[in-house]
Amino acid sequence: MDRELINIITRDTETLIKSAGTTEHLEFIDGNDNPISVGIPYHIHITSDKSYWYMTSNEHETNSILIFKADGNDPSFVRYRKLYGSKRQTYLYESRYVPTEIDYRQGSIQLHFAKPANDTSAKVFEISQEDFAKDTPNYLETQINFIIKGERNDVETRNQRLIDSKDLQLPGLKEILQPLRFFQPSKPTKEDVIERLEGFVQERVEGATTPTAPATTTTTSTTSYSGGGSSGGSSGGGGGGGYS
Repeated sequence: MDRELINIITRDTETLIKSAGTTEHLEFIDGNDNPISVGIPYHIHITSDKSYWYMTSNEHETNSILIFKADGNDPSFVRYRKLYGSKRQTYLYESRYVPTEIDYRQGSIQLHFAKPANDTSAKVFEISQEDFAKDTPNYLETQINFIIKGERNDVETRNQRLIDSKDLQLPGLKEILQPLRFFQPSKPTKEDVIERLEGFVQERVEGATTPTAPATTTTTSTTSYSGGGSSGGSSGGGGGGGYS
């Protein structure tokens, strides 16, 4: 509903005041009466009826949300409540996307991220495409067309440029998203193969509850099962010593 109203406001805007200021302590609330944190930049839309509508961000963006003066004298907030009433807040939860073989053939994927709009200290987290499409004015959101296959240096440079740009819209994004996440080279180099193998081995070692002994060939009588188990335990112990 908020998004519909924002679209109406932007279409009816006569004057747009960019970088109008930053929020102060308990100065603004959102449509659900949640206080807006200190230091959030905002801009102002003045519509044809001379109404003032405050929105987050220095200038209008797709993830800007409506905010209202908390002193109770904001006529825009009164109209907003009459139009939409009080509604329950929609919560978003972390959901990490895993690329498919089709994604790697295409070479890029869409990733979606969010953070609470009224908490500047909150961390950015990844959300699903379905949640990104929901009307969630209590969150700041962004999406990024992330490159996952190509020449290593080129992919790293282009992704880092995208991350830096999106971090301006969603501060904290570059703290959780690395430019070579999911990277796969078009033509694997020797270094890429070694790095992937080392990563695989490291995951196996970190995920194992006990060290795994190297494979050995032993001859064990089928009628002496308990003896074979003892031998296997001894071999396992020796292998464990080799990892230390």
